[in-house]
Amino acid sequence: MEKTSGVEPRASVMPSILLADIGGSNSRFALTGGGGRPEHVLVIRNDTVPDLEGAIARYLEETGARPRAAMLAVAGPIDGDEVKLTNRDWRFRRQELAARFGFSQLRVVNDFEAVAWGLPRLNDSDVRPLGRPLTPRNGVKVVLGPGTGLGVAALVPAGGRWHVVASEGGHASFGPQAEDEVAVFGKLAAECGRVSAETILSGPGLVRLARAMHPNVECGTCETIVARALARDASAYAAARLFVRLLGRFAGGLALTFKATGGVYINGGVAFGLGPLLDEPQFRAAFEAHPPYENLLAAIPTVLMTCSEPGLIGCAALADEFDAATTAA
Repeated sequence: MEKTSGVEPRASVMPSILLADIGGSNSRFALTGGGGRPEHVLVIRNDTVPDLEGAIARYLEETGARPRAAMLAVAGPIDGDEVKLTNRDWRFRRQELAARFGFSQLRVVNDFEAVAWGLPRLNDSDVRPLGRPLTPRNGVKVVLGPGTGLGVAALVPAGGRWHVVASEGGHASFGPQAEDEVAVFGKLAAECGRVSAETILSGPGLVRLARAMHPNVECGTCETIVARALARDASAYAAARLFVRLLGRFAGGLALTFKATGGVYINGGVAFGLGPLLDEPQFRAAFEAHPPYENLLAAIPTVLMTCSEPGLIGCAALADEFDAATTAA
């Protein structure tokens, strides 16, 4: 089912910038609004449209908007004119897309690059602490998120302004540390070959993890496992707890990689669904268990992003850089 937020079908022509966060399962669209926040948000399930052009066309039809520029965040690497999603068989060429919809400017970034750009615009109501509340210090902020895939990006202060380091860190190799993880990772390797962080720390990854731990139990979908885990079903709860432990370990590794004293931000539908389990001590314990730097990590805040459209907030921030003439009627 599609979700709407403030969408008014056949609205009057609005000379705004189109904002889009294109994921593997869903695409989120909005227009630039006041206060740096997106407006007229519409979520489209990707299975209901043939391609990105179809999704954009539906959004423009529903809103009646005629944006003169577009700022797109896409779940995949950005390199050259052709862009391909990592976890969906969609691809497009930037120049052709701009010509198709009459965009005088079109910018495309990685989806988690956009989320990182949005971090400075988050309000207190957009986040909540994981573990005891800690005050972020000056320094790098890291964002990661298990969803259809596993996104990673860093927001780095330099020269008096912020810079974003896009990343494909979710595809880095990932392995066991505790004894109870060895057999599970062995089964994952037998099923998938090389095991990356995304192999486990994603929606499909949670299903793989549950299947490896309990091969005789019907796992169902990621959403089913999350719901059963929250209801304390034994097998689902065990799989979710191991998922949370591994997510904490991966997040702690990223915090060390970037020395992210500005905080580590957790995003993504899977993390949001597992929220109550992330509050349990094991997440922070795994986050901090990186000798000899436990004390450094103990002072770094971990935060769950609770706002529904962080990628669109980041797109709105990037859209501010467009030439003002672009949005003239």
